[in-house]
Amino acid sequence: TRSLRGRSAGLESSDPSLCGRGAVREDATLMDIRIAAPSDATAICEVVRRSISECCHADHWGDPERIAAWLENKTPENILAWLQAANAVAVVAVRGGRVLGFALTNRDALALLYVVPEALYQGVGKALLRTIESRSIARGIATLRLESTRTARDFYARHGFTVSGPVQVWAGMEGLPMVKLLVNQATPHTGR
Repeated sequence: TRSLRGRSAGLESSDPSLCGRGAVREDATLMDIRIAAPSDATAICEVVRRSISECCHADHWGDPERIAAWLENKTPENILAWLQAANAVAVVAVRGGRVLGFALTNRDALALLYVVPEALYQGVGKALLRTIESRSIARGIATLRLESTRTARDFYARHGFTVSGPVQVWAGMEGLPMVKLLVNQATPHTGR
Protein backbone atom coordinates (compact mmCIF):
# COMPACT_ATOMS: atom_id res chain seq x y z
CA THR A 1 0.00 0.00 0.00
CA ARG A 2 1.33 3.39 -0.92
CA SER A 3 1.46 6.24 1.54
CA LEU A 4 -1.00 9.11 1.65
CA ARG A 5 1.65 11.44 0.28
CA GLY A 6 0.15 13.74 -2.25
CA ARG A 7 -1.45 17.12 -2.35
CA SER A 8 -4.66 18.15 -0.67
CA ALA A 9 -7.18 20.29 -2.52
CA GLY A 10 -10.20 22.15 -1.20
CA LEU A 11 -11.64 23.94 -4.12
CA GLU A 12 -14.56 26.20 -3.44
CA SER A 13 -15.59 29.14 -1.36
CA SER A 14 -19.36 29.30 -0.93
CA ASP A 15 -20.91 29.03 2.51
CA PRO A 16 -23.41 26.21 2.98
CA SER A 17 -25.56 25.90 6.08
CA LEU A 18 -25.06 22.78 8.11
CA CYS A 19 -28.51 21.24 8.52
CA GLY A 20 -28.65 18.63 11.26
CA ARG A 21 -26.22 15.73 11.28
CA GLY A 22 -24.33 15.58 8.05
CA ALA A 23 -26.88 17.12 5.69
CA VAL A 24 -26.06 20.38 3.99
CA ARG A 25 -28.62 22.55 2.23
CA GLU A 26 -27.58 25.23 -0.22
CA ASP A 27 -29.92 26.83 -2.73
CA ALA A 28 -32.51 24.08 -2.16
CA THR A 29 -30.01 21.37 -3.07
CA LEU A 30 -29.59 18.69 -0.44
CA MET A 31 -26.29 16.93 0.01
CA ASP A 32 -25.37 14.34 2.62
CA ILE A 33 -22.02 14.20 4.36
CA ARG A 34 -21.37 10.72 5.73
CA ILE A 35 -18.55 8.42 6.76
CA ALA A 36 -16.94 6.88 3.69
CA ALA A 37 -17.58 3.16 3.29
CA PRO A 38 -15.21 0.63 1.68
CA SER A 39 -17.74 0.34 -1.15
CA ASP A 40 -17.08 4.05 -1.94
CA ALA A 41 -13.41 3.47 -2.85
CA THR A 42 -13.88 3.43 -6.62
CA ALA A 43 -16.12 6.52 -6.63
CA ILE A 44 -13.71 8.33 -4.28
CA CYS A 45 -10.82 7.45 -6.57
CA GLU A 46 -12.68 8.99 -9.51
CA VAL A 47 -13.36 12.18 -7.49
CA VAL A 48 -9.71 12.50 -6.49
CA ARG A 49 -8.33 11.79 -9.97
CA ARG A 50 -10.76 14.16 -11.71
CA SER A 51 -10.16 16.94 -9.19
CA ILE A 52 -6.40 16.70 -9.60
CA SER A 53 -6.50 16.45 -13.39
CA GLU A 54 -9.21 19.03 -14.06
CA CYS A 55 -9.03 21.51 -11.16
CA CYS A 56 -5.41 21.74 -10.06
CA HIS A 57 -3.86 23.32 -13.14
CA ALA A 58 -2.13 25.95 -10.96
CA ASP A 59 -0.14 23.07 -9.47
CA HIS A 60 0.63 20.76 -12.40
CA TRP A 61 0.34 23.30 -15.28
CA GLY A 62 -1.05 20.54 -17.48
CA ASP A 63 2.33 18.78 -17.48
CA PRO A 64 1.61 15.08 -18.12
CA GLU A 65 4.62 13.97 -16.04
CA ARG A 66 3.52 16.01 -13.01
CA ILE A 67 -0.05 14.80 -13.34
CA ALA A 68 1.09 11.18 -13.67
CA ALA A 69 3.32 11.52 -10.58
CA TRP A 70 0.43 13.00 -8.57
CA LEU A 71 -2.04 10.35 -9.71
CA GLU A 72 0.31 7.38 -9.39
CA ASN A 73 -0.92 6.26 -5.97
CA LYS A 74 -4.53 7.36 -6.45
CA THR A 75 -5.99 3.90 -7.11
CA PRO A 76 -9.13 2.25 -5.74
CA GLU A 77 -6.92 -0.23 -3.87
CA ASN A 78 -4.92 2.50 -2.17
CA ILE A 79 -8.04 4.53 -1.39
CA LEU A 80 -9.53 1.43 0.24
CA ALA A 81 -6.38 0.92 2.32
CA TRP A 82 -6.43 4.58 3.39
CA LEU A 83 -10.10 4.32 4.39
CA GLN A 84 -9.31 1.28 6.53
CA ALA A 85 -6.19 2.70 8.21
CA ALA A 86 -6.40 2.59 12.01
CA ASN A 87 -6.33 6.36 12.61
CA ALA A 88 -8.17 7.47 9.48
CA VAL A 89 -11.44 9.37 9.40
CA ALA A 90 -12.90 9.67 5.92
CA VAL A 91 -16.08 11.40 4.82
CA VAL A 92 -17.86 11.81 1.51
CA ALA A 93 -20.32 14.36 0.20
CA VAL A 94 -23.15 12.66 -1.68
CA ARG A 95 -25.99 14.10 -3.73
CA GLY A 96 -28.46 11.93 -5.57
CA GLY A 97 -26.41 8.82 -4.80
CA ARG A 98 -23.30 10.32 -6.40
CA VAL A 99 -20.06 11.06 -4.52
CA LEU A 100 -19.17 14.72 -5.13
CA GLY A 101 -16.32 15.13 -2.67
CA PHE A 102 -14.06 13.34 -0.24
CA ALA A 103 -11.93 14.25 2.78
CA LEU A 104 -9.57 12.11 4.83
CA THR A 105 -7.69 12.75 8.04
CA ASN A 106 -5.03 10.62 9.62
CA ARG A 107 -4.64 11.60 13.27
CA ASP A 108 -4.17 15.41 13.18
CA ALA A 109 -3.40 15.68 9.45
CA LEU A 110 -5.90 16.51 6.75
CA ALA A 111 -4.36 14.24 4.13
CA LEU A 112 -6.87 14.64 1.30
CA LEU A 113 -9.79 16.90 0.40
CA TYR A 114 -11.09 16.82 -3.18
CA VAL A 115 -14.27 17.83 -5.01
CA VAL A 116 -15.43 16.97 -8.54
CA PRO A 117 -15.20 19.91 -10.96
CA GLU A 118 -18.96 20.25 -11.52
CA ALA A 119 -19.57 20.60 -7.77
CA LEU A 120 -17.13 23.45 -7.20
CA TYR A 121 -18.42 26.63 -5.57
CA GLN A 122 -21.43 24.82 -4.13
CA GLY A 123 -20.16 24.45 -0.55
CA VAL A 124 -19.05 20.83 -0.89
CA GLY A 125 -15.45 21.41 0.22
CA LYS A 126 -16.51 23.68 3.07
CA ALA A 127 -19.04 21.11 4.31
CA LEU A 128 -16.42 18.35 4.17
CA LEU A 129 -13.91 20.53 6.02
CA ARG A 130 -16.46 21.46 8.72
CA THR A 131 -17.31 17.80 9.21
CA ILE A 132 -13.65 16.80 9.47
CA GLU A 133 -13.02 19.61 11.97
CA SER A 134 -16.02 18.55 14.10
CA ARG A 135 -14.94 14.93 14.12
CA SER A 136 -11.37 15.94 14.97
CA ILE A 137 -12.55 18.02 17.92
CA ALA A 138 -14.69 15.10 19.12
CA ARG A 139 -11.57 12.90 19.00
CA GLY A 140 -9.64 15.39 21.15
CA ILE A 141 -7.49 16.80 18.37
CA ALA A 142 -6.52 20.41 19.15
CA THR A 143 -4.93 21.36 15.83
CA LEU A 144 -5.37 20.22 12.27
CA ARG A 145 -2.45 20.39 9.88
CA LEU A 146 -2.16 19.93 6.14
CA GLU A 147 0.05 20.53 3.15
CA SER A 148 -1.86 22.74 0.71
CA THR A 149 -1.60 22.94 -3.03
CA ARG A 150 -1.43 26.32 -4.76
CA THR A 151 -4.98 25.67 -5.92
CA ALA A 152 -6.31 25.27 -2.37
CA ARG A 153 -4.28 27.84 -0.39
CA ASP A 154 -6.88 30.58 -0.45
CA PHE A 155 -9.65 28.11 0.44
CA TYR A 156 -7.78 26.98 3.55
CA ALA A 157 -6.78 30.53 4.51
CA ARG A 158 -10.45 31.61 4.34
CA HIS A 159 -11.26 28.78 6.72
CA GLY A 160 -8.74 29.73 9.38
CA PHE A 161 -5.59 27.85 8.37
CA THR A 162 -2.29 29.70 8.62
CA VAL A 163 1.12 29.00 7.13
CA SER A 164 3.20 26.85 9.47
CA GLY A 165 6.40 26.26 7.53
CA PRO A 166 8.29 26.76 4.28
CA VAL A 167 6.98 25.52 0.95
CA GLN A 168 7.80 21.89 0.26
CA VAL A 169 8.44 20.73 -3.31
CA TRP A 170 7.41 17.31 -4.54
CA ALA A 171 7.43 16.21 -8.21
CA GLY A 172 7.93 19.83 -9.22
CA MET A 173 4.82 20.98 -7.33
CA GLU A 174 4.58 23.09 -4.21
CA GLY A 175 2.97 22.09 -0.94
CA LEU A 176 2.53 24.73 1.74
CA PRO A 177 2.34 23.48 5.34
CA MET A 178 -0.64 25.03 7.11
CA VAL A 179 -2.25 24.57 10.50
CA LYS A 180 -5.49 25.50 12.25
CA LEU A 181 -6.22 25.60 15.95
CA LEU A 182 -9.54 23.84 16.38
CA VAL A 183 -11.95 25.43 18.84
CA ASN A 184 -14.78 23.42 20.29
CA GLN A 185 -17.73 25.71 19.57
CA ALA A 186 -19.87 23.71 21.98
CA THR A 187 -17.82 25.10 24.88
CA PRO A 188 -19.56 28.23 26.19
CA HIS A 189 -17.51 31.40 26.12
CA THR A 190 -18.06 33.58 29.16
CA GLY A 191 -16.24 36.64 27.80
CA ARG A 192 -14.09 36.92 30.92
